[in-house]
Amino acid sequence: VRDPHVGNWGALGGSEPDAGMSAVEFGETYTAVQKFTTSAGVDTDPTVVRLWLREEIDGTELEWTYTTSGAVTTSPTGFSNVIVRDSAGDFHLDITPRKAERHTVQWVGSGTVLVHGPETLFVRHSLIEALEP
Repeated sequence: VRDPHVGNWGALGGSEPDAGMSAVEFGETYTAVQKFTTSAGVDTDPTVVRLWLREEIDGTELEWTYTTSGAVTTSPTGFSNVIVRDSAGDFHLDITPRKAERHTVQWVGSGTVLVHGPETLFVRHSLIEALEP
């Protein structure tokens, strides 16, 4: 399991991120987690938190949004899951990917916060399911 708190970089610039990798079977739920901090390492809530999920084969980009003032959330069409604030600076989103393929997961926070590089998520078909008639 990859440590989600490794590889801080600037959301709107900074050095090249360290890409993490995860894998789930098609139909399983993947939990994306993010810790937002200031440059001093203090946990902080951005004004707006976004998670982008890119389905690599056709380039579809899905966006979830959480606004910390009033806890307003939005999800892409067809999805009912929302970004959840767990504590100051800590957020997560449970995702059940729609396609068995490579995805890119990227968190973005507004303001002066540090975030982690994109993560590659591999969604694969189960070999047992592929063998069933």
